[in-house]
Amino acid sequence: MRQGRIGRGVVHGMDLRYSPAAERFRREIRRWLAESVPATWRRPGFWIDRDGSEESLELRRRWEKDRFENGFAGVDWPAEYGGRGADQEIRAVHDEEMARARAPIGPFLGLTYLGTALLGPTLLRYGTDAQKRTILPRILSGETIWCQGFSEPESGSDLAGLSTAARRDGDVLVVSGQKTWTTLARHADAMFALVRTDPAAERRRGITFLLIDLTLPGVRVRPIRQMSGSQEFGEEFFDEVRVPINGNVVGRIDDGWSVARYLLSVERNASPISQYVEFRHELDDVIAAARQVRKDGRPAIDDPQVRTRIARCRADLELLRVRGYDAMTRTARGEDLGADASVTKLLWSRTRLAIADLGADILGLDGHLSAGPDGGHHEQFGHLRWRHLHVRGQRIAGGTAQIQRTIIARDLLGLPR
Repeated sequence: MRQGRIGRGVVHGMDLRYSPAAERFRREIRRWLAESVPATWRRPGFWIDRDGSEESLELRRRWEKDRFENGFAGVDWPAEYGGRGADQEIRAVHDEEMARARAPIGPFLGLTYLGTALLGPTLLRYGTDAQKRTILPRILSGETIWCQGFSEPESGSDLAGLSTAARRDGDVLVVSGQKTWTTLARHADAMFALVRTDPAAERRRGITFLLIDLTLPGVRVRPIRQMSGSQEFGEEFFDEVRVPINGNVVGRIDDGWSVARYLLSVERNASPISQYVEFRHELDDVIAAARQVRKDGRPAIDDPQVRTRIARCRADLELLRVRGYDAMTRTARGEDLGADASVTKLLWSRTRLAIADLGADILGLDGHLSAGPDGGHHEQFGHLRWRHLHVRGQRIAGGTAQIQRTIIARDLLGLPR
């Protein structure tokens, strides 16, 4: 879209078209996606059926490597670190087309997602030159898979209450404690984590942002099986793990909270354009089910309440798209989205949950069955049942809805605590 036309607060004259350069890139990436994403991968249940398998891991590893070698990883990162050096408009087109092709990206399928969406932008702002040179290219190539170690058993929403300790011993930090609800824990090579380096300091002080090699002695990873059957999450135990300070501390020791705040703002606003397209796919799947499933002798789509809920989801998706354009323009100007990202996070988690709940309600009892002898709707639309269970955690990921509302009230509305 035309540079500087979005996010100015002026409705008249707004131009939502992409530039000719962006449309040329769209044609380029569409050609590559048509060749690199097989039709079988685009079936809604393909990856769900292979969740946790070595086949799924190997397919995605090879695809990420091919993506990097063809120049479609980190398109908005500097070329010196393996990216294209493109602008936010190109990044938006990239996200749209990846989601439209149902490519294996995003927090559930993307092996490089946490590295490219969260750690990479954080290192570009806070990392040393050496960290950028050594870590960023390995993120994009998929050579190093990262996971995020923020949540702990006793400090989920209360991130500042974390207790995983890291005491200094010469030129190393000795880490002991536990992290949990860690996406990609089973497959990750390394973790970016928050650890407490000064137990006597105020809650948000004395915390350090630390990169931890998960192959070090003293690290143990255990998968967590969710009610959907997925094992994408894990918990990690650290028993006197010795992490070299040089190259592994991002920012300064005891000042990791400022780094974490930036990363969280990035996480809460990560890829709203691709989320819009992905959630459109999910809503389209729900509408397809509503056309086939019969309620009281007629298609569920004929029910006025179902149609109203579909319309509400569709409207919220369009709002998410516009917020994505606004975020893109503001980021291109170098603005820090800060607390405003919490509004987007609330919107996308609420909308995705509403779509999943609608799908489950349309399927009715079939939506609670994982298999059946008659090949009914529960088999044909099993991905809707899986999604309904899987997205429960969307209200928690990136900070609970309650935490987001507190941030909005305090930092955007100026309300008293």
